[in-house]
Amino acid sequence: MTRPTPDTTVLGEAPRASVSTGRHARVTDTSEIPVVPVEPSAGTPGRLAIVRGWYGGSLFAGASTWLLCMCNAMLLTYFAHLLKPTPTSWKVLVGAWGQWDWGFYRIIATDGYDGMYTPQDTRIGAFFPLYGLLVRWFDWVVPGPPVFAGLVVSSLALLGMLVMLHRLVSREFDERTANRAMAVLVVFPTAFFLVAPYPSGLILFFSITCVYALRTGHWWIAGVFAALASGTRASGVLLAVPFAYEYLRQHEFKLRRFRWDVLAIGLVPMGLVAYAAYTQHVYGDALLFSHAQANWGRHFAGPWVSIGDTIHGVATTPISVNQVNVLNLGAVLLTGALLTLSFVGPWKLPRHLLALPLLGIMQWLFIVSFPTGPEPTGRLPSASRHVLEIFPAFILLARVAQRRYLAHAYFYLALTVQGAVTIHYLNSGWIA
Repeated sequence: MTRPTPDTTVLGEAPRASVSTGRHARVTDTSEIPVVPVEPSAGTPGRLAIVRGWYGGSLFAGASTWLLCMCNAMLLTYFAHLLKPTPTSWKVLVGAWGQWDWGFYRIIATDGYDGMYTPQDTRIGAFFPLYGLLVRWFDWVVPGPPVFAGLVVSSLALLGMLVMLHRLVSREFDERTANRAMAVLVVFPTAFFLVAPYPSGLILFFSITCVYALRTGHWWIAGVFAALASGTRASGVLLAVPFAYEYLRQHEFKLRRFRWDVLAIGLVPMGLVAYAAYTQHVYGDALLFSHAQANWGRHFAGPWVSIGDTIHGVATTPISVNQVNVLNLGAVLLTGALLTLSFVGPWKLPRHLLALPLLGIMQWLFIVSFPTGPEPTGRLPSASRHVLEIFPAFILLARVAQRRYLAHAYFYLALTVQGAVTIHYLNSGWIA
């Protein structure tokens, strides 16, 4: 009896092309999705059964990891307030997650950009609108202050991101690597920003889903999620790089194989374009998101400038007042090393997966090429938070963590630092 061929045409998966050679079929593109076996049944399996077969494992793994993250966040919130001399209500406990940059997103959510923008102070223009808009919409149904809605948006984005990360990595490698990828990301020292009311988890969700759609050949879906990413942070436009490479690769780098769906790449910057159109209409400045960086002291410079100046500052400034810069520098150097290992060494990625490290390199350069100045000890502001977006580096770290002694060293150190910096943040300390 011949085993039935599984249906792989469900959402998010593209069927593999094959050429018949008599008794057997030869796969023409070995980089496509491996066929997931489906047990024979009396009839054709229903769509719901197929979806469960493809996504059930990732949903369970992602939801389990998400639940652990939520429990960890609650415990750290409680322990952070043990330092307070007076009793604190649960609303104050939860509200402590709304620190620093959250204030700008709260203004966008409640009052719009007019709530702070002036010709003399354009700082709020550096914050893209999509996260704030989502908080505004959720605030209509989530009781309590806006920070509660922000936490709901961030937690849902974290859940979606973990599910899609597991799905992507299990597709490209295996399920054990996928589990490690989630683990090494959520224990990273600044991973608490994935829970905090910040857009870090949201842009990760959009970016990973975009790359997953690219790898499965769903170009328009990839374009839509890339547009959402570019409406969340300017770095979202960098998804055009893996988009272009993956389209070329899947079409054998031959122009004659292009189809009309190549136009989907034009969706990538649409989020940024929409924001630019809004600021042009309201404030007469389409490049407000760029010009606002001057109010933050940011400017373009080579990556060696920010890294070199930060190393000098760390070496010449007492560690007791320089912890944040040590964290920023360590995060940048670690992710840079991991991306390098994607091209050389025992964990080198095969050619058909180069879209991942290409995206990671562009994201890394984006982070380190816009330092603040002129102080020598703060040239990589918020770098330890922004490197969370470089998910290709964490995928490589998951492969490195196959070696048990490296995994143990990373987890012990990362969890210790994460606990300390989370408590520091919840007590109004600056981290990133």
